[in-house]
This record gives sequence, structure tokens and C-alpha cells, in this order.
Amino acid sequence: MEIIDLICSFTASLIGLCCAYQIIYALIGLFCKGRKFDEAKKKRKFGIVISARNEEKVIGNLLESIEKQEYPKGSVRVFLVADNCTDNTAKIGRDHSATVYERNDPQKARKGWALEFLFDRINEDFGIETHDVYVIFDADNILDPLFLSKINDALDSGADVAVGYRDIKNFDTNPISAAYGIHFYRSTATLHRPRAVLGLSTHIAGTGYAIKSEHLKDGWHFSSLTEDTQFTLNAIADGKKIVFCEDAIFYDEQPYQLKVMIRQRLRWAKGRLFSFLSCARKLFFGIFRKGSRKFECYDMFFYAFPKALFSAILSLIYPITTLILGTFSVQTDLFSVISKLLGTLLSSYFGFLLIGAISVFRERDKIHCPAGKMLIYILTFPLFDLTGLPIAIASLFMRIKWKPIKHDKAIKIEDIHKQENKNAKN
Repeated sequence: MEIIDLICSFTASLIGLCCAYQIIYALIGLFCKGRKFDEAKKKRKFGIVISARNEEKVIGNLLESIEKQEYPKGSVRVFLVADNCTDNTAKIGRDHSATVYERNDPQKARKGWALEFLFDRINEDFGIETHDVYVIFDADNILDPLFLSKINDALDSGADVAVGYRDIKNFDTNPISAAYGIHFYRSTATLHRPRAVLGLSTHIAGTGYAIKSEHLKDGWHFSSLTEDTQFTLNAIADGKKIVFCEDAIFYDEQPYQLKVMIRQRLRWAKGRLFSFLSCARKLFFGIFRKGSRKFECYDMFFYAFPKALFSAILSLIYPITTLILGTFSVQTDLFSVISKLLGTLLSSYFGFLLIGAISVFRERDKIHCPAGKMLIYILTFPLFDLTGLPIAIASLFMRIKWKPIKHDKAIKIEDIHKQENKNAKN
């Protein structure tokens, strides 16, 4: 039995060693300045792509923030798919001069399919290459006035895809929205920024990213529960460059209800696992393929690798095997298992707490929240990560459908700027 325990420990250590480079990422991201891009020589023609389902409360604010972009108006066109809507989303889109397509397909009510439908309509009616770039947003987003200008600069660096900086509209609503916020700020500090500084590709997280039209000639074919991860892994495996542009800022609304959080993260867990399994082979062989972006394939393989789930399975092999073979001792083995579990939970809590606190400190200029509430949110943040494992395990045994998240924080870009100015004066 010691051999089984040794094999499990060795395997876990090997995975940890393979991911050790992320410590260097964290040091670079937490202590280095973000990458700056030179001003673009060309003003690209942008197609703004929005998939929305019953988003009448927030869609107008996004469209207004697009209209206020400091970018040539004639070079921006908005395309909106009102996906299975029963409210005024389509009407509001048309009132703001967007090109609106209405889609009614309850059997395929998912963002990935909605985007596939929208890109097919754009290609049929206009031709994909009538626009140089397509930028994908969710209806609850709002944009900094310089977003398109800065993302255009990033694309001029030779990138195929550019990802903007996600800031949070409703960070201080409650510990749930704050946990999401810290999660995304941590991604910026420990993944996006260091990759940008090192000139490496990064990942896409849901929204706020721009794709050159030449890569959409064959349409959009990413319709899993997490189409963003599916697109990312395939793009990296195919040798595309995805850059992070820190100066291209957009704002996103986060869930603040427990049941919504659980439902969304179940979808994330199942979708990410599917995306990894469907693309793992391409990424793995990309590490050794001549002429490919070898390290970027390696990086994305271990970014998407289900480390927590894999570690949990390894930790269960020894006690389950001893139980099957009849060598399980209630007095010794059960105590050992419980002790290891408690020790792992405690060390994980403080580990998540440390990186969360450092990430908040690093991104503090972006976060608008009183100090007292912030301390509470930092202390409760580790629960967000600790619940990730049981959610991932549960997702394996559940049939999960993509469901829209209700957005009701009707915040305008002016409201955010007022809060920023107020904080600057204080």
C-alpha cells in the first residue's frame, strides 16, 4: 500500500512542479508595470458584437458607452443578437442604431450558438471582411471611452486577438460580488499582466476581446458551456497570438446571489473540463511541434488542466484502495485522512487569502470600496476558491444547461467616472 501512496504523492508533486513557473508569473504581475503598446498606424474598422437575452435594463448603457468612444464614428458598427428575448432588448438596440437580429431557438439557447447565428448573419448581409476586427461584449458591460483606441493599438503589435482589462461595476455589493472581483483582479495580476510583459499569449475570460476578421472567415464554431475557454485553447493550439491590453478597460457586472453563483460556477467547471479534454491532445503535441508556440501551448495546457479535481482524485485513491483490500484501520487511517484534509483546507485558506490580499493591493486603484468592507471581503474570499472543488465534483454528475444571468445594476460610464473622481479627491 505504501507503493500506491508513493505513486500518488509523486504524481501530485510532478503536476505541482510543472505549474511552478506560475510563481514567476505572480512575481512579475504583482511587481511589474503593465505592457504599453505603441499608437497604431491604422484606424481599423470595428464590428461590435453583442449577444443579449432579456437585457433591457443594461443594454442601453453599453450602447451609450460605445457611442462615446474616442474613435472615428464611421469605423464602428454595432451588431446585436436578441437571443430568445421577451422584452425590449431588440427595440433598445435599434433605437441606438445597432443592426439587430432576433433569434428564437429555445433548444439552442446558449451564448456560443447565438454568436454562431450572429456571425453567419453578418457574413451573409455584409461579408465578414467588411470589418477588420470584431469585438465581443456581454450586454452588462460598459466601456471606457478609450477602449477601442487602445485595443486597436494592441492589435497593431501583430496580435490575432486582443483582450481588454476587466474592471468590476458592483464590487462592493456583497461578499459574493467581491469574491468574483478579487478572482478577476487576481487573474490580471498573476496571469494576464505577466504574460503581456513576457510577450506571451493569454487566455480569454468571457467578454471584452477583439478578433481579427480573417480568423472568422469560416464562422464561429465554439458553442460549449464555456465558449471562451474553448476558443482560447483552440486558438493557442493553432498558433494564434492573444495579447492582453491593460489600457483597454471595460466594466463588468458580477453575480451577487448564492444560487446564481453556484449555477454559473457549475457551468464553468463542466465547460472548462470539456474544453480541456477536447483540446488537450492538440495543446500537448503543440509543445513539441516544430514552428509552433511551444511554451504558450505548455502554459495553456496547465492553465486549463483541472488541477484541483485531479489532486482530489489522487488523494482518494489510497483510502479507497485500502478499504477495498480490507486493510483500512479506522483508528489510524481515518484519523490520518481527516488530519490531512483539515491540514490541506487550512493551508489552502491562508494561501488563497495571501494571493487575494496581494492582488487587491496591486489593483487597489481600480477598486472602489470602503476599507472596512474590503477587509471583510478579503477574509471571506478564500471560500470562493475552496468551494471550487466540490462544485467541480458535483458538475461531473449533473446535466447542466446554459442559463442567462439576470443583470439589474444599471450603471453608466459617467457613474463610474464620478466615483473614480470622488476617490481621487479623498
